[in-house]
Amino acid sequence: MTPAPTTLPAPSHLERFARRGTASVVGAGFSSLFGVALVVVVTNGFSATVAGTLFAATSAFLIVESVALLGTDAGLVKWLPAQLATGRAREVPRTLAVATVPVLGLSLAAAVTLYVAAPALAPHLVGTTSAPTMVLMLRPLAVVLPLAAVHDLLVAATRGLGTMRPTVLVDNIGRLGLQALAVLVAYLGGGGPTVLALAWALPYAVGVVVTAVWVHRLVRERSGGAGVPARVLSLAHDFWAYTAPRALARVTQTALKRSDIVLVAALASPAEAALYTAATRFIVVGQLFVQSVQQALSPHLSSLFARHETAAAGSVFQAATRWSVIASWPFYLAMAGFSPLLMRVFGAGYGVASDVVLVLSLAMLLATACGPVDAVLLMAGRSWLSLRNSAVALAVNVGLNLVLIPLDGIRGAATSWSVAIVVRNLLPLLQVRRQLDLWPVTAATVRVSALALGCFGAVDVLVLATRAPLAVGLLALGVATPAYLAGVWWWRTSLDLPAFRTVLRRRRPAHAARLV
Repeated sequence: MTPAPTTLPAPSHLERFARRGTASVVGAGFSSLFGVALVVVVTNGFSATVAGTLFAATSAFLIVESVALLGTDAGLVKWLPAQLATGRAREVPRTLAVATVPVLGLSLAAAVTLYVAAPALAPHLVGTTSAPTMVLMLRPLAVVLPLAAVHDLLVAATRGLGTMRPTVLVDNIGRLGLQALAVLVAYLGGGGPTVLALAWALPYAVGVVVTAVWVHRLVRERSGGAGVPARVLSLAHDFWAYTAPRALARVTQTALKRSDIVLVAALASPAEAALYTAATRFIVVGQLFVQSVQQALSPHLSSLFARHETAAAGSVFQAATRWSVIASWPFYLAMAGFSPLLMRVFGAGYGVASDVVLVLSLAMLLATACGPVDAVLLMAGRSWLSLRNSAVALAVNVGLNLVLIPLDGIRGAATSWSVAIVVRNLLPLLQVRRQLDLWPVTAATVRVSALALGCFGAVDVLVLATRAPLAVGLLALGVATPAYLAGVWWWRTSLDLPAFRTVLRRRRPAHAARLV
């Protein structure tokens, strides 16, 4: 008999989410550091053409990998916590098998296809001049594709099984750190395109081995208990009924993030793609923070929705939005104001892409204020809505890119992505409100948003509008930062920041923290 769910008070839910979220944010910090380091090495160590070709190749690789993953990352994060929360832990091993076998088969087929089709595909991605270099990169990437797909599936499974540690240690720190280090070694060793592509891809092989061992241990610990597991066919039907639309949505979301790099390389040049990738790297840093919040939030929401604790899910959703705004708005506003300075780290000639940082930073302010709305839709079982939203945003992005890149280059690509970001967030925001009666913004969120605009927006006006000297801008930033932090501290209770006190406490025994 399934035990009756126990409803925890809202503060307890926030404390649990804060513990998970803190670990995820730490991982995002390392991801950001290693991601920027990798781009800095590539843009400074290789020609703009080689750099742009690598970024286009890896973007194409990630789009194909998202196809092979079949949405199982979201499916497992939704399914496994619900099974653990409702006394069906014995179904976990079968669920993992149901998810893994199709991914492995499709990724192997995709790898063979990509390897064979590389010479025909390359001219369409980067033009005929850089096509030989693209082929030398695509083929080693194709060999690693199945490992990458299984790696991402297993990392998602560990989140569904209640721990953020593999995501942080194996993926954010281990894999991304090895990528940056391997690319640096390739540069110092004078490696060519094939070596550079392998340096980027091979850390997936290390990660999949470590994560497989971790998943095996977690399954042994958490898949016991009473009850008869569901039949494989019935379980597969239910799992894929939810995950199938998510497979398409995963492809559209990855394409939304990566297709503009491929289109810039194809419609402009690989050198322009290098400029665009470097400029968007700072935006990706902020996105990694938001993504880390979503990764921590999704399993928690799945458990709450499975126990029909909608009010608690709403309070966690609002807290996630507040905390995202607290951290992200100052970051994006600072990026907007200091983009010309920041772009210099990527080497001579990259400063011309500072407008891209400015445009996308402003778009991300809106995206962050909407909160992790897609995670709420997914964990509430609305995967078809998520698919529709992603498809609409992708169509907007690609359509505008086809028009604006030939007219305005990378600035046109930035404008296209900004419009798509707005569409991608407003659609689920309205759906979450209408179908679930949930809303991310509270009075406390409005106050802290206004505080960020007052502090860091004023710095942007000083730096961009008056063209103040760099020293003056840095001094203004030095004044704005403590003023902002003081305001956040003053409103700490209404912002639910005391929930993070539990992070500093001594860890509870493992059996008590199993689903934290």
